[in-house]
Amino acid sequence: MIGMIGIGRLGLPVAVNLMRAGFEVVGFRRSDREAFVHAGGKALESPAEVAEAADVLLLCLPNEQAQSEVFTGNQGILGHLRRGKIVIELGTYRREFKLAQARSIAEQGAEMLEAEVSGSPPMVAERRAALYIGGETELFERCKPVLEAITAHHFHLGDIGSAVAMKLIANSLVAIHTLAAAEAMNLGAQAGFNPHRVAEVIRQGAGSSVMFGIRAPMMAAQSFTPAPGPFNTLDKYLDMGADMASSLGCPTPLFTTATAWFKRALSEGRGEEDIAAVIQLLQADSRQI
Repeated sequence: MIGMIGIGRLGLPVAVNLMRAGFEVVGFRRSDREAFVHAGGKALESPAEVAEAADVLLLCLPNEQAQSEVFTGNQGILGHLRRGKIVIELGTYRREFKLAQARSIAEQGAEMLEAEVSGSPPMVAERRAALYIGGETELFERCKPVLEAITAHHFHLGDIGSAVAMKLIANSLVAIHTLAAAEAMNLGAQAGFNPHRVAEVIRQGAGSSVMFGIRAPMMAAQSFTPAPGPFNTLDKYLDMGADMASSLGCPTPLFTTATAWFKRALSEGRGEEDIAAVIQLLQADSRQI
């Protein structure tokens, strides 16, 4: 039995992939459980009930506060973990936080893998996302059937903490490549090209990237909601990525430049829009020249 706590924007396609692979999935979310139930999941009334029922428990929560509440709050999971149970943590938190989480789980006799998701919810739904895995090699091998049900692309990188480091590296490139795509799309429009044509032509050549392929059509259409990757979601990765680079003494000229543009978008109240909307900042500044 698989348990899923956090069946929202990212957790729902993870749960659906598991069910399509033949796993029985029980889950908990405070509200909006209809899509999960419609897909074949069984909604339970508390995190504790999910932890009690599941052999493998996946956590997909937005921040450390939410994770802590599910862990140790009223009807939390910690008291329901025991030997033989496995926790797979999908959330992105500080390395120190994850290590403390793993120690608490181990004290209950259970085991934990760190599994960072690299990819948007649509990429997860299409099984094109990647999972970066941190934890014991033997536990990773035992969990392969679950991981392979989520996506064929999963990489064991080392101990707990290694996966979040790789996720921050990947998301620094998401920021850089999205701003680069916006710069190219804006430059094309200023040069007189139809933006849809720019998106079509560039994505077929050497200048393309995954982010260009995903976000250039959105930029061409000026369509930024509903957002597969909103500014609000990216924000914590910008901060965590900057902190990691600083702690390692690494210069990040492109990431630092990109961060300023995404922070500007947030300051303008664009948090719920997709990060592709960064092109509108470039367009606004272009009109001022």
